[in-house]
Amino acid sequence: MKFWTLAFIFLSILTACSGKGLLGFAEKPEAKLENVYAKDTNLSGTTLVFVVNVQNPNRFDIEVEEVAYKVFVGDKQLTTSKTDKAIKVPASKDANIELPLPVKYGDLMGHVASILTSGELPYKIEGDAKFSFATIPFTKEGKVELR
Repeated sequence: MKFWTLAFIFLSILTACSGKGLLGFAEKPEAKLENVYAKDTNLSGTTLVFVVNVQNPNRFDIEVEEVAYKVFVGDKQLTTSKTDKAIKVPASKDANIELPLPVKYGDLMGHVASILTSGELPYKIEGDAKFSFATIPFTKEGKVELR
């Protein structure tokens, strides 16, 4: 008798998971790189700010526990980092998470000439937004105007 009860509960959970998300109640949030901009640009470097937008489709607040990311400039990996505090995303809303990255032009020796002449910095960011119930990858490539 216990076997059939446990089997029924297990099948009920699996059925709920397949239709509605995690354990039948949580829908997977979306994370995407929304924007990249430069600030504090001077002769020695700039700070790139990567803005990740997290959309919460659920009827309850969720918490982004961590965003881990890798940043590439041109074809060279510049850094790997992660956020140091959790960020709350309200129910049925979205929130932007800003990931600042100070860049010294000296670290980009192979790209300095093209950066200075074009006024652009080619980038790629790859990362994961970690929640208590899911991890969502994101990636984006582009160029940042430094003028």
